[in-house]
Amino acid sequence: MDVSAAVIGKDRILAPNEFKVSLSQQDLFRLNSMGDHLIPEITRQVTSHVKRQRYQLTAALNISLSPSSSLAVGQIQVAASGSKAAQVANVTWVPAIDIAGKRYLLAKAQTTIGRDAVADIQVNDSGLSRTHFAINWDGSSATVEDLGSTNGTSVAGRDVKLQDIGADTVIKAGRTEFVFRVIAKNQGESA
Repeated sequence: MDVSAAVIGKDRILAPNEFKVSLSQQDLFRLNSMGDHLIPEITRQVTSHVKRQRYQLTAALNISLSPSSSLAVGQIQVAASGSKAAQVANVTWVPAIDIAGKRYLLAKAQTTIGRDAVADIQVNDSGLSRTHFAINWDGSSATVEDLGSTNGTSVAGRDVKLQDIGADTVIKAGRTEFVFRVIAKNQGESA
C-alpha cells in the first residue's frame, strides 16, 4: 500500500484500495479453515493503517485471496491496485465539513455556516452568529473566513479572520467543533 500510494497534492495521498493476496494452495486451505473472519480482520487492519497514514481511497477496500501454483508454502504475493495514474486523473477532490458526526459536502465556492436559516449550513448553537464563518474553496485549496461574528472563529486555538486550511483542520466556533475534509471521489461517482 505504502509503495503504491501517490502524492497528488498538499495533504492528499491516494492509496490503492484493491489487494489480491496470492499464496500456495496449502496455505489458502489453512486460511480458509479459519472461517469468514479473516478478510474482515485484514480489512480492519488495513483501514487502521490508512487512517494512521492519512491516506485517501477512491473506493471501498477490496481484499481477495487466491491460490498460486508458483508459490511455495509460507510465501505470499500481494498485488495492489487502485491508485495508478489513470485513476488519479479521474479523481476529483470534494470539500466537506463534519459537524457532530454528520458530513456536509460543500458544493459552492463559498459556503456559509451559522445558526440562522440564511446560512448555507445551519447549526443549532446559540454561540454562533447568524452567518458566523465561511469556507472558501477554489477547487484545490481552502480558507476559513470569519464573517464578523460576535464570538470569533479559531483554528488551532488562535482566533482567525482569514486562514488557509488543509484536510482535517479543526475549526472552533460557538460551542461547536467543525472538521474540514477533502474527499477523493472518482469522476462519475455521486458525491
